[in-house]
Amino acid sequence: MLFHFQNKEPDKFFGLIEDNLKQVHPLFQTVLKTFLKDKEKIVNALQLPYSNANLEATNKFIKLIKRNAFGF
Repeated sequence: MLFHFQNKEPDKFFGLIEDNLKQVHPLFQTVLKTFLKDKEKIVNALQLPYSNANLEATNKFIKLIKRNAFGF
């Protein structure tokens, strides 16, 4: 599964999930069902070049500055 996810192959990734859903531990089934529920979002994340990583890094930096400012 990880191989197909890293190579951005959503059809093969979700095919493995659907084929093996009943064969895995019930706790892991919950995770796989969540993947299937959010399939559209995951496929978009794999296929589209957009990411919010820069925005998240900026927010983290702002919070760090705010936290350090309490020392003055």
